[in-house]
Amino acid sequence: MKAGSIVLIGMAGAGKSTVGRLVARTLGFRFIDGDDYICEKDGRPLQDIIDIGGEDAFLELEKRLIYEIDLASHVVLAPGGSVIYHPDLMEYLKENSVLVYLDDSFENIESRLTNVSRRGIIGLKTKSLRQIYDERKPLYCKWADIILYCTARKPDDLAAEVLRQYRSMKKQEDF
Repeated sequence: MKAGSIVLIGMAGAGKSTVGRLVARTLGFRFIDGDDYICEKDGRPLQDIIDIGGEDAFLELEKRLIYEIDLASHVVLAPGGSVIYHPDLMEYLKENSVLVYLDDSFENIESRLTNVSRRGIIGLKTKSLRQIYDERKPLYCKWADIILYCTARKPDDLAAEVLRQYRSMKKQEDF
């Protein structure tokens, strides 16, 4: 049986942190923004970590720190979009939480992301944002227990849908 935690996956700009905070508040769970957690633990902004150590070093740091989070303690985790590049970590997250993919259109993602060059998005040194979106989307779909289409939906509506589907899954597990 999965732990009670929820992990929201998706591209930067999809609303993982906004929706995650709403879900955590409703459930009385702790909320963890994965990017903020990495910055707090490392002491540097994401882009500085990438610029100084490189993308591979960042990915290893991300993986190590996300593994540190106790999913048995009822959390809502919103990791960075690059978490999908760690198949072993994704397997761990899938076994120990409910994975919810916030799927939004590329156009919406692009319009919400400001200062992309300082955002700490893995892959931007060699690929366009569109290429990264196209590369990641099937991976998010592959791992998700729940896929929520975000286009034209408000954060409150998305949070309510996460809660509805999460509670439904938990009831099915109890039988």
